[in-house]
Amino acid sequence: MSTVFEPSRETRVCREADVVVVGGGPGGVSAAISAARAGARTVLIERYGHLGGMATGGLVNIIPNLSDIYGQQHIAGLCQEIIDRMQARDAVHTTKKEEWGTGGQALVGRYSGARLNHFYVRKNSVIGKDVVLYTVLVDPEVLKDELNRMVEEAGVKLYLHSWGTQAIMDGDSV
Repeated sequence: MSTVFEPSRETRVCREADVVVVGGGPGGVSAAISAARAGARTVLIERYGHLGGMATGGLVNIIPNLSDIYGQQHIAGLCQEIIDRMQARDAVHTTKKEEWGTGGQALVGRYSGARLNHFYVRKNSVIGKDVVLYTVLVDPEVLKDELNRMVEEAGVKLYLHSWGTQAIMDGDSV
């Protein structure tokens, strides 16, 4: 196998950080916000001109299965904080808390009739009925804006239209 030698070059450092997150989708945004809130100097690098990944740019704007078939919420934390902030901006559609884990022909039919049963409805085999889950639809454009606000409030340095390429190592340290 042949090799290629690349010439050395001088690279300017634009910022030093404790945490560098590459990718501004839901996971990357959450990691960056969490790191910054914990006191780490944090940089978030995103190749597109907006945050949210497929939830915004890809219009995959549904957050399903936040509860189980008994109506108990299992996914909360930063995800719920984002939902709460979006609700304050009237930018979500969600099931009501009193509906979680409950069924009934009219309630289940509302989601099945809208062809949303895959995201909103699950079979509770213990009671032998379909029940409604805690599921949220978000407005992707408002979500872009809200994620920007949250990143800025946390003190994350954001680089849009930017690429992560290669970590520069000093021994075992990045």
